[in-house]
Amino acid sequence: MKFERILEIIIYLLNHEKVSAKYLAEYFDVSVRTIQRDMVSIAEAGIPVYTLGGRYGGYAVLENYKIKNINIKNSEQQIIISALESLATSYTNDKLNSLIEKYNAIIEKEGGQKVFWDFSVTKENKKVQDSNMLLEKAIGGKNYIVFDYRNSEGKSSHVCAEPLAIHYKWYAWYLFAYPKETKEYRTFKVARMQNLVISKERSFIKHGDIQQKMKEAELAYYKTCINIEIIFSEKEIPLIEEYFPDSVIEKLSSQKCKTHIHVPAKERLWKALLLSFGDAVTVVSPKDYKEDLIKTAETFLSNYDI
Repeated sequence: MKFERILEIIIYLLNHEKVSAKYLAEYFDVSVRTIQRDMVSIAEAGIPVYTLGGRYGGYAVLENYKIKNINIKNSEQQIIISALESLATSYTNDKLNSLIEKYNAIIEKEGGQKVFWDFSVTKENKKVQDSNMLLEKAIGGKNYIVFDYRNSEGKSSHVCAEPLAIHYKWYAWYLFAYPKETKEYRTFKVARMQNLVISKERSFIKHGDIQQKMKEAELAYYKTCINIEIIFSEKEIPLIEEYFPDSVIEKLSSQKCKTHIHVPAKERLWKALLLSFGDAVTVVSPKDYKEDLIKTAETFLSNYDI
């Protein structure tokens, strides 16, 4: 994460005479341009960082500067604590817990926390949490990993890949990786990974800005999503707006509304969500998605004596 990277850069600068952008770029596996932007952010935060020219130049902080000189209000520090503690409700990580303890030790409490986000309901099972810890270890050591994977269609494969980042979206944890065989960036759902093992083999591939590559992969995946037209009961507007905040709702007659939603074509989560509305939602198009939804409902009903 950017915040964690910038914090590490600041700590490094405070403990070393100077450091080059190239060294930091290689250490964090990002581009030199990203490090330069980080330095601008650090300077804007009030830390006196400056550039040393020449062959052995780099970045440095004014001698004898202490991090306590940063002008961060106590209320702003409380926001940081709240965010970190909220993250901890859905993410098991010893370093995160240690960071929370450090922040709690250095800030002055005032009136208690006013805002707290509890994501514990989204915290996945112990297997996923254990996998995340293994993935973090592999990412830190630049080790390859091997695992068995079953996609949303039930197809199985054995994968050897370099793990690059884990991230949370759509109520689940995902791994962004670079498979050794296909040599194409890909996202894997952690819950679908089985028999995960860290390989002794290490990767020396320079991937550049990982966050940018994740955005590019996300955009490519978004283009594979389909546009679904639905008609729904007016009373379901709050839930439709909650699950599909970008949708534009058009009010029809007879207390009905219409909208278009953009969802992954093969992910069962969205089919289950639409079915959960019962007779309050009708899929209008596309035809094949509508028919698939009907088939799923019929198969479900066939399990019962109706």
